[in-house]
Amino acid sequence: MYYQCSEKLPRTPVKFHYIFNLRDLSRVYEGLMLSTPDFINTKAKLIRLWRNECLRVFSDRLITDTDRTLVGDTLISGLIKQYFGDVAEDALKNPILFADYILSDPLDEEREDPRLYQDIGGWSECAVKMERMLEDYGYNNKPMPLVLFNDALDHLTKIHRIIRFPRGCALLVGFGGSGK
Repeated sequence: MYYQCSEKLPRTPVKFHYIFNLRDLSRVYEGLMLSTPDFINTKAKLIRLWRNECLRVFSDRLITDTDRTLVGDTLISGLIKQYFGDVAEDALKNPILFADYILSDPLDEEREDPRLYQDIGGWSECAVKMERMLEDYGYNNKPMPLVLFNDALDHLTKIHRIIRFPRGCALLVGFGGSGK
């Protein structure tokens, strides 16, 4: 995977940040180590988690749809189909959202916050949890009436993952006036 990304996505003046090294592999394994056997207890779930981590580490830094399709739909999906064909259907389902905030409850002060990295499921489960978190935020601060559409939920989940890692950083770029 690492070698194929380095070979098929060379650095150019526009894509100067396309640098892939062995540190990226350690980030994939670091993401895998966030999970516990309680939630990742089948082969399909483990392969799905591996796919998520590869997409977060390799695909999220790409800037064109062609490059993201190459990594996500060609390279990663091809490897899963080639080596894990028996669980490929389950592992390649979309959307792919993993996070550790689904079990947390900010209003319950006595409950221990179990940060368990798991597959959230679909957009509806993620939207319900984010709406609840926005509501909880509104109790102590000025309420924010945000519209949480699927892309916003996807980006929030990605940003949350980045912030949870030690020395995690991201560059957020958008169009002017888009509400960044």
